[in-house]
Amino acid sequence: MKTLWMVSLALALAMAMAMAMLAGCGAKPANTGAAGKTGDVPASSGGDTLAKIKKAGVIKWGADRSGGAPFVFTDPADPSGERITGFEVEIMEKLAHHMGVKAQLVSAQWDGLLDDMNNMRSDIVVNGYEIVPKWQAKADFSQAYFVYDQQLTVRAEDKEKYKKLADLKGKQIGTLSGAAANEVVKEKGFSEDQIKQAPDSQSPYDDLKLKRVDGVVQEGIIAAHYAGKDAACYNVPETFAAGKYGVAARKGDKALLDEINKILSEMKKNGELAAIYKKWNMLDAKQKEIGIESK
Repeated sequence: MKTLWMVSLALALAMAMAMAMLAGCGAKPANTGAAGKTGDVPASSGGDTLAKIKKAGVIKWGADRSGGAPFVFTDPADPSGERITGFEVEIMEKLAHHMGVKAQLVSAQWDGLLDDMNNMRSDIVVNGYEIVPKWQAKADFSQAYFVYDQQLTVRAEDKEKYKKLADLKGKQIGTLSGAAANEVVKEKGFSEDQIKQAPDSQSPYDDLKLKRVDGVVQEGIIAAHYAGKDAACYNVPETFAAGKYGVAARKGDKALLDEINKILSEMKKNGELAAIYKKWNMLDAKQKEIGIESK
């Protein structure tokens, strides 16, 4: 009897352990997601950022509002200093409208915007980010929404001395930190210590007038805004090193980028992008290269 009782006990214990193991294997762990809520799917998975945006009714876009004219900047006509303006603000308003949501700015320093996006603080970045390998390593990009070129600015008193970038060899050149202009200037033969990078678009032109640098290289629309009406500065007419701006999204967010590309194509064809660029004196023949039509 003792032996039979021990055998029965052993069999019961074995069956209990087997049932526990089967239950454990069949259980599904809770997905806490980015926000720590069960069932939330992190947008960085490429899973459903677009669906989240639609559900929330808001698309969060990253941009630097400090010194970012004509892209995104604080409206000087607003005494409160709260309202923002710029051609990319208007693009985002149209983009959000077509998506059926509202646009919400998430402001940060320009060269850290992609990191902010990848850390889930924003859904996309729209702030003059060039479609170049440096940024493509961090994000996926939409089709181009604007074609830019680089422009050299010198002091008005030096306009006969410096007629092209090559004339400034050995001199100090001002640029915007992180911008494509830095690589362009290096490719033209300037060393790292000859390039003075500034945290905003205005500072290089201030440095030029104070003779801290002898020339500035920035994108043409920046040069036009900050130096075009300044009698102390001269924008050398011949531009160079054309490139394109695109909307940046987290890698793998294909559904979101597909939606953005669809809307951008529509805005190009229906004249909405052209109307924005006309308003900001930015519409030129180069924009036809990417399908922008003027109505």
